[in-house]
Amino acid sequence: MKKMSSLAVCAVLISIWAGSIFSGNAEASEKRGEGVSMRVLWTVSGYVLGKAPTMAEQEAKALLFKPLDINETGITFNNKVCKGVTFRRETVDTAQYLADVWQVTPQTLGIDKQEMQVIRTNCDIAGFQEYMRLSDRRLIVPINGVFFFFEPAVAQ
Repeated sequence: MKKMSSLAVCAVLISIWAGSIFSGNAEASEKRGEGVSMRVLWTVSGYVLGKAPTMAEQEAKALLFKPLDINETGITFNNKVCKGVTFRRETVDTAQYLADVWQVTPQTLGIDKQEMQVIRTNCDIAGFQEYMRLSDRRLIVPINGVFFFFEPAVAQ
């Protein structure tokens, strides 16, 4: 009997311990009814000038390392904020889309993937009405004829 109650106490303690370890797990949080953020912060990591940019290269350089915050309903970039944003995703043929919409080739932008996602929004911040997401998670945001690359910023 004493052995049985010791085992029961051990089982409860292990259960509590395991629960505390996995409390950060999105699936476990959803089961408890808590909201889970899948938010990623981004940073401008580079840019490519398009054929006829209306932004000076000095302005483009000034945007390097600027943060971008996109969440479920908002976009914040360069001291501008959009709220109540809706996002629509579409997978497109990279070469065809870039040629038709932006008159550039994948090679010009250093892209070697056949497909990419296009994200369309109702945000009025320049470049964020329609931007691209590559399979390596980078974003490409065209602003005034300059294609800005955003890398996910991973907190260590």
